[in-house]
Amino acid sequence: MRRSMNILRAGLVSLALCLGMSAAQAEYPDHAIKAIVPFPPGGGTDIFGRLIGQQLAMTLNQSVVIENRSGADGNIGMEATARSAPDGYTLLMNSSAATVNPVMYSKLRFDAVNDLVPVAVVCEYYNVIVINPEKTRVRNLAEFVDLIRKNPGKLNAAAGGSRLPIDMFRLQNSLDVAVIPYRGGGDAILALLQGEADFMIVNTPGIIGHMKAGKLRALAVTAPQRQWDIPDVPTTREAGMPDYNYGSFFAVYTRAGTPPEVLRKLNAAINTITAKPEVIRTLREGGAEPVQRSTEEALRKYQGEIARLKDIVVRAKLPMVD
Repeated sequence: MRRSMNILRAGLVSLALCLGMSAAQAEYPDHAIKAIVPFPPGGGTDIFGRLIGQQLAMTLNQSVVIENRSGADGNIGMEATARSAPDGYTLLMNSSAATVNPVMYSKLRFDAVNDLVPVAVVCEYYNVIVINPEKTRVRNLAEFVDLIRKNPGKLNAAAGGSRLPIDMFRLQNSLDVAVIPYRGGGDAILALLQGEADFMIVNTPGIIGHMKAGKLRALAVTAPQRQWDIPDVPTTREAGMPDYNYGSFFAVYTRAGTPPEVLRKLNAAINTITAKPEVIRTLREGGAEPVQRSTEEALRKYQGEIARLKDIVVRAKLPMVD
């Protein structure tokens, strides 16, 4: 009888602990969430990150504090997230650097595949090849490529994050151009506006206003189809460069090992956000198409993109960055 009572007590204690853990998990979030943007203010990653952070705060009824942790092409902010506690209170708002850096850097101080996990995919987007029309007086992509070929080594491209799309453009077309790295998209865009750089290959959120004002000119979009917000800009295929195509996605990440219940709650919140008409409109105005993906689908996309880019790097013989 005594043995039976002890077993019963142990069972009740275990049940109480399980219920207590479930209640604690159900309370997430019970304090402010930190959202790391791994680039300076002003670029596309920052614009999308602040949009989602603001909406997430309203959806979860909890503060979301944006922290710009820039440097090393986004690696500083990514490492900070990879080293955070696996509790869902540190998020990473990131675009192409999340999948490009793991294949371009040889000495990362974190394991992108095992230390980070995507919470949700926010949107998918392609890039535009853009010039400063006051400095570079060409009308289309064919004229621009011809200009580069006639002036080997004299033109340069600003890279405000990943340089992979520029290197792909350079190598696929056998072009001799320099790639100048900047701390983030905002700095690179400023360099192009001021005439320090000759061109960029970048997504449109940070440049759409400059394009509409006539300060920057898009020569082509690196997509299979034209973008709805800049319908007059041809695709690279239409512009005579059928083999050049480059796209990516923006997603929210956190530390691997975060409880599945927390991941699912964040995923549901973000999918609700990206279905809102006002968010859809803002994302599309920035050249992106909002999507809703489960945590499992987000993980497959993240890991699949890293594998795809590794293959491109090997085939294109791109140099690794130390």
